Amino acid sequence: MRALLLALPLAVLVDQSAAGDAVTVLQERRTRLPGKKPVVEHVALVKNVSSQRIRALRVTVELHDTFGKLLWTRTVTPGPSTLKPGETASLSVSAPELTDYKKTVYRFEYRADDKARAGPAR
Repeated sequence: MRALLLALPLAVLVDQSAAGDAVTVLQERRTRLPGKKPVVEHVALVKNVSSQRIRALRVTVELHDTFGKLLWTRTVTPGPSTLKPGETASLSVSAPELTDYKKTVYRFEYRADDKARAGPAR
């Protein structure tokens, strides 16, 4: 067991998006905020990688430990929440500093623009 623990990476892992998802995480930054309570601000830049416009984008940020146990979660709306193909949005969320934290998971909810799928009007 001891050898297994030593083999685990020390870097923070980011599970970006599932294959085929219209949104992906381009960058993530974590900053410890000053104050009495230890708080970490998570800032991420997300991009619409699909060929359709998406709207009503919401992102659930989950913090997990080494073994995948969920430690903390929040759902936020990035700005802007409507993205054309190739556009980006940013999100920011403050979380408690967790000693067991090792991995961030982003889950995306959105609506694809129906007009883009309908094709030209006749």
